[in-house]
Amino acid sequence: MQIPTWFWSFLAGVLVVIAGAGLISANQSASAPSWAQSDLASKDAPDFALETLRGDTFRLSEHRGEVVVLNFWATWCPPCREEIPMFVDLQRELGSDGLQFVGVALERNAGPEKVQAFAEKMNINYPIGMGDGRIAKKYGGVRGLPMTYIIGPDGTVEGHIPGRATESMLRPGLEELLEEATSDG
Repeated sequence: MQIPTWFWSFLAGVLVVIAGAGLISANQSASAPSWAQSDLASKDAPDFALETLRGDTFRLSEHRGEVVVLNFWATWCPPCREEIPMFVDLQRELGSDGLQFVGVALERNAGPEKVQAFAEKMNINYPIGMGDGRIAKKYGGVRGLPMTYIIGPDGTVEGHIPGRATESMLRPGLEELLEEATSDG
């Protein structure tokens, strides 16, 4: 049985369309961070004050000019535990460039002592505090953990990452925001 010529032309056209869509998608992902857009995107990030486990207060408004990564997490959450070492590394590497992580622990049963022991075990080098739901509510509610918000140096929400963040999701966009912050300042 011989395949009609029109079939080969049709198949070639389909392949061209698929290849073109792949190129467009690759170009978009190379130039844009892989952060989800939320209702808060490009709006001023809701200000908050978080009492940290070290006894001081982290106020978002005091970090204008910096890129802030706000992470909602819990000690019982496996993806949270997986992403924390990468957060620690990025904070160590890019903190002097204006990057600031802050963690809000949304615990079911663990108290501050257990969270502090966990933080020490994980070598967490950024402020963390216990959340009571008020900060999460300001960010539209946290329906799953982890949930990470990226706040630009101008104080606007740049995007968020629902679920486990990876370095390839975070680093390119963070470096771009840090570069913009230093060129603007």
